[in-house]
Amino acid sequence: MNTRQIALAAAFLAIVFIAHAAGRILQIGGAQLAPSIAIYVLMALLMAPGLGWGPLTGIALAVGILTMLATSSPFPLANIPGHGLAFLLSAYMAKKAAPEGQEIGVWPIILNLGVVLVISWTVFAFFTWLGLSATPFAAREWGRFGMSFGSGFIAWWLFGFIGVAVPTFIIAVILTPLLYRAVRPALVRQGMLKAA
Repeated sequence: MNTRQIALAAAFLAIVFIAHAAGRILQIGGAQLAPSIAIYVLMALLMAPGLGWGPLTGIALAVGILTMLATSSPFPLANIPGHGLAFLLSAYMAKKAAPEGQEIGVWPIILNLGVVLVISWTVFAFFTWLGLSATPFAAREWGRFGMSFGSGFIAWWLFGFIGVAVPTFIIAVILTPLLYRAVRPALVRQGMLKAA
């Protein structure tokens, strides 16, 4: 990584931290948004095609730690694998969609977001469940939007998927392609990203 790429990654990571902390207040009618996911997917879309796996792994670890520090979740450590692995998956998909720094189309961006949200929530939910399995959390009944999911891991997964992942996807599927199209040309012009 050169100094410009380090500066760009640091700026994105700061936004990831702020966006994840803002998730505490971004609740609409029982749904909660996780804007940090849209930000780190955008970072992967922009930066991963031009970086090796060493720097990307470091960024993934930073994403995990920063989301852990900013979270309001009941088991903060679950953010490290949940968001760190999701960033690496997003980076892998971005590399496949943009070999040699080509521009990524809208549908690959949407696919990236969808897969990353499902995997991120699933990994996060699994590690949260493991971490809290010996507490009253594991015996809780889960329900949202007038629907009862019952108790157990599947109920917990559905509770969060419907209440966090789906609303986040709806917002991210609008904003992330727009931000990618707006930011990428400026970063290419400034020499912070390579283009094919």
